[in-house]
Amino acid sequence: MDKNPEKGYQSYAYDDQGTMEVSRQIMNSYNSGVIDPSEMRRIAEQREEE
Repeated sequence: MDKNPEKGYQSYAYDDQGTMEVSRQIMNSYNSGVIDPSEMRRIAEQREEE
């Protein structure tokens, strides 16, 4: 990220690989709290048996 001294602002380069990595990290974080539906059914069935 080079600063452009002539105009006084920073220019940013778009990096598709970096964007995909951030998207992957966000989805991994989001999905880490999700229980698989089949696992949820198994837990519910176990609780019904108790």
